[in-house]
Amino acid sequence: MSSINNLNFASVKKNYDRDGFVILRNLLDVQALSELRDRALSAADELLDNNNDDSAYKNIIKSLDKRDPWFNHQLERGTHVSLMKYLLNGEIEGASAAWFDRPDGSSHGISPHVDVIGSYREPDAGATIWFALDQAQIENGCLYYLRGSHKNKYPINTFISGIDTQSKDAVAAELKPGDAVIHSALTIHWSCGNESGHPRRAISYFYWKTGIQDKM
Repeated sequence: MSSINNLNFASVKKNYDRDGFVILRNLLDVQALSELRDRALSAADELLDNNNDDSAYKNIIKSLDKRDPWFNHQLERGTHVSLMKYLLNGEIEGASAAWFDRPDGSSHGISPHVDVIGSYREPDAGATIWFALDQAQIENGCLYYLRGSHKNKYPINTFISGIDTQSKDAVAAELKPGDAVIHSALTIHWSCGNESGHPRRAISYFYWKTGIQDKM
C-alpha cells in the first residue's frame, strides 16, 4: 500500500510551491515497493535486451505505460494521482511512465535541465513523481534540484547552461527505496555519474496539466 492518504496535502504543496520539488519519505510500503520493483525489473530486462541505442540515455526507457497495462493503470489511476492533481491545481493528463537507471560504472550523468520549454512553459505546466527502487545517494548519482528555480526565467532551452551546481540552493535528493520525490516541470535538475558499486534505479510518472498540450 501507499501512504499517500496519510499525507497532509496542504503541507506537501507548500513545500512544493516554495522549492519546486518535495521529497516524500516511505511513500511505498514493503509490499507496494516489491510489486513496483518486480514489474519494473521485468519490463526493463526485456526492453533493454532489445535496445540497440548507443546514446548517453540508453538506460532511460519511456512510455512503459504503452507497453504494459499495469504501468498504464498506475499512470492513470495510481494512488499518487490525487496528490499530483492537488499540486497542479486541477485535472491532469498522464504523459509517460519511465524507467531510469544509472548503472554502476556510469561516468556521466545528465546536465542541468528542465522538462518543458516553449510557449507552454508556464506555472503548473507539469510535474514528475520519481519512485526510488534502490537507495539513491550522492555516490551513485542521485538527482539534484536547484531550489526555487521554477520561479525564474531561463533561456528557452531544455538544457540550461551556467548553473552553479555547487550553489547553496543545489539540493541532493538522497532517497531510500520506497521514498519518492516530486518536481515541477520548470525546476532545474541534474544528476552525476555512478561509480559506487551500487545501482540507482527508479520509476517515474510524468503529468501535464490538462490543456497545456493544446498550446504546443
